[in-house]
Amino acid sequence: MQPFLRTSHSDVSARKTYDLLDEPTGPDYAGLLECALVQCTTAVLTLRPGEMDAEGQATIESLARFQQAKSTTAAGSLVRYALSRESVTVLQEATGGLYGWQHPGLPDNLCLYRGDGSPWLVSSAEAHIGYLEVSPFEKLLIGRTAPGLVAVLAHQSARDAILAYMERRFETNVASLTEQLTDYARIVIGDGREGLVDALEDWMRSGEEARVSASLEVARALQLVELRETVAGLLSAATGDDAAVPEVYRSVPALRSRWRIAHRRQLERVLRQLS
Repeated sequence: MQPFLRTSHSDVSARKTYDLLDEPTGPDYAGLLECALVQCTTAVLTLRPGEMDAEGQATIESLARFQQAKSTTAAGSLVRYALSRESVTVLQEATGGLYGWQHPGLPDNLCLYRGDGSPWLVSSAEAHIGYLEVSPFEKLLIGRTAPGLVAVLAHQSARDAILAYMERRFETNVASLTEQLTDYARIVIGDGREGLVDALEDWMRSGEEARVSASLEVARALQLVELRETVAGLLSAATGDDAAVPEVYRSVPALRSRWRIAHRRQLERVLRQLS
């Protein structure tokens, strides 16, 4: 059986590993694959055991004519595909983002390799982790093809990359906290609606990211229209380039921009629900 990775004899000393601070989606995802066409010859996907959605099956069928090799591992079957204009189009049309490659909707974890077998892109979609191994020249080419993508690259182990990983884990825990608070709020709202509204408003005005985010989602889930004016005030304060940003994001442009966009979108979503 043909191995997936061959020993590289090229000079790789100029290559560095760059973490993706955020998921490439839309034009950035499409641009990432356009860049890969120049640098890579192979795409690798993992076929996990179990039923796959119809869309995933259709994608596998579309890629079948590009298949080069298949290897069985404990995680499933690693399938290697030749990278070409046609196969890249299939990969671009299958999902709107890099972390869309998850079972059962699609095969898992899109990875891309150069002709010498060395990795160019490695991703773990379920964990929302991805990184590129590129030289300064390759990074320059990425900037020309997908300018938005360069903005979310950070040298691995640098402060930006470490902060991005910490933020993703933080967000996961806030989501879990929000679910628990929503369940609790459903229990107390019958006899304690006024107290619940007052408590959530205190959290919304706290300026602490986790408390603000969680309280907004509880208000949305329970349709607490009494908090509409408070949410509208927060949205007004969040509009504009001079809007307050948590201290931890201020020196990291990519994370600062990411937080502002996500915060405004959440406020807009909650306000629509309460209106």
